[in-house]
Amino acid sequence: MPSGLPSAQALLEDKSVGFFSIDTDVIQSHAYKFSAGALRALPLQRPAWLTIQQTEIVEREVHAHRMEPVSKVAKELNAAIAKLQRLSGLNFTPVSEQVKALDSESVTARNFSREFSAFVASLGGGVLPIAGPDLARQMFDRYFQEAAPFEARKKSEFPDAAALLTLENHAKATQKQGILISKDGGWTDFAKHSDWLYCVKSLDEFAALFKSTNPVAAGVTAKVSAELSNTASSLSTLVQAAVENHVTGAYWNADDVWTGFCHRVEAEVDQAHYLGHSVDLTGIGTWLVEHDPTICIIEVRATVQVSVDVNVEFFIYDTIDHEELNFGSLEVSRDHEMEVDVFITLRGDLEHAAVDELDPSIELAGGEYDVEVGEVDPDFSEEPCDN
Repeated sequence: MPSGLPSAQALLEDKSVGFFSIDTDVIQSHAYKFSAGALRALPLQRPAWLTIQQTEIVEREVHAHRMEPVSKVAKELNAAIAKLQRLSGLNFTPVSEQVKALDSESVTARNFSREFSAFVASLGGGVLPIAGPDLARQMFDRYFQEAAPFEARKKSEFPDAAALLTLENHAKATQKQGILISKDGGWTDFAKHSDWLYCVKSLDEFAALFKSTNPVAAGVTAKVSAELSNTASSLSTLVQAAVENHVTGAYWNADDVWTGFCHRVEAEVDQAHYLGHSVDLTGIGTWLVEHDPTICIIEVRATVQVSVDVNVEFFIYDTIDHEELNFGSLEVSRDHEMEVDVFITLRGDLEHAAVDELDPSIELAGGEYDVEVGEVDPDFSEEPCDN
């Protein structure tokens, strides 16, 4: 990898870096939300001339990961309809025909493909195909040499090798260096030995390369910080409302639940309640949009406290009838804390106008969180009887 990270001169003056590329794991960590949060902010945070170059490998991986739960639920729905018809003796053919007519998997697949294409287009880039007369030889040379991304000749790394070599070959062909965004150690190791590729681990680390530091940006940052330090300000109120909506709209998993009472226990989150939040005013990021000096993106991290209601069901095994029985359920509450990135867009006279006059809009991407439930036992206590 070229020494360290690209310098400001290399990025903004020499422009020796011409593209960037995002690995599947980073897109997945942002819940594939191309139209909200960090992925949506990216086109305004990076310089307009720095384009994205995704690989066909990553495009296919993202598509497969997104389609997997859709296909699973569609299969479960069809199986449930068939089972209900068999058990009830009722005719569910009209329902089956309606479900079939919706063609949910094909429609969803097309929508996912359009979302990915629109995201790439918004960053002025394209998708590099799996091609090249030397790609296969390059991959197998690295495989037998146990060179990154291959570790101990792991065959599962072939997709990563194809993606990385495609990006490096593109860099050589265009004579422009690239920045990889990936949490994968194989990608980092590959870049360490490449003269053409840098690697950062997150969108935050990538976007930080382009933070605005001029007096206008400093002034906007100071104004936003002052507003957020006042919990009664209109901006703080907007942020709180957005965080509350994020908490209730997120997908919650009940994790690490066990009991000493019976052989099996299941837990499911009913709902999550916002309790409060704090904002890190020391780490505010500010980006002035290169092609429009009246637009500014602010990123601030909030630590959010929530209370999560979890329904726990207990199952015992009947050794006589050889079947599992539901022994009952219990509602428990668990406190949870998480960090979220809040994006604030301001529009107007950034240098002179107050924040309230800059039409602030708040955005957070949808999230998925795991709540540790821990050990839970049934409550055998009885309510006192009224005499």
